[in-house]
Amino acid sequence: MPHHLPHDESVIWVTGAASGIGRATAQMLADQGAKVLATDVAVDQLSWADGINNIESLVCDVTEEAANVAAVGAAIERFGKLTGAALNAGVAGAAPIDDPNGVEVLRLSLEVNLVGVVHGIRAALPEFRSNGGGAFTVTASTSGIGGDPAMWTYNAAKGAVINLVRSLGVELAHENIRVNAVAPGPTETGMTQGLLADGPNPVSESLRKRVPMQRWGLATEQAAAHCFLLSAQASFITGAILPVDGGITANTGQFDPMGRLGQ
Repeated sequence: MPHHLPHDESVIWVTGAASGIGRATAQMLADQGAKVLATDVAVDQLSWADGINNIESLVCDVTEEAANVAAVGAAIERFGKLTGAALNAGVAGAAPIDDPNGVEVLRLSLEVNLVGVVHGIRAALPEFRSNGGGAFTVTASTSGIGGDPAMWTYNAAKGAVINLVRSLGVELAHENIRVNAVAPGPTETGMTQGLLADGPNPVSESLRKRVPMQRWGLATEQAAAHCFLLSAQASFITGAILPVDGGITANTGQFDPMGRLGQ
């Protein structure tokens, strides 16, 4: 183990930390030496962090501005500062365009996946500025880079958050505040556990076969991307969207990734 870990001076706030990518990110950051504030709206599911000295847990609904401000305050009170934030909280959503409830599904997706990120960034900005800089990462999605059938509500929100990251990456760069996104492909998380709970099935297998690496990703693989982008090792990276998708977004989609042209 190196004497200086990548995050041994870091204090990082992780949203959506009850399970999946958020939990994996919080745990990995702590393993790398960071102090971590782990928040989620599902406070009972944060019990995994109980008793870990450098992780503090707190209930936080990212759609509420005051809750985000309170989370930043809690991190500063507990650890003395805040140097980074992994804004990971998100919800899935699917509905045909003419579904009677489609607009409500869209509103929820936008509130959590987009507005929640805006609240988190705005809440942490004063502290980052007082420290002379900081780093944000956002969990976006390959579904924000391309479109999926009957998932327009999710696609719209994740597409919006990707361009938010680009825009704020430019706007805040001169203040030494970096903003980047991780764009997962199919990943084993709490959000997808319903698809995977009973083993391979036609839907999960269809998704797997479209991944050039021919497997689903792991939450720890997404967490590793967050940890890198939050670290000083990524000090000249901002406004970037990092696909962690087994090659999905590299493919035009015209051919089966396991196919061979002419065979």
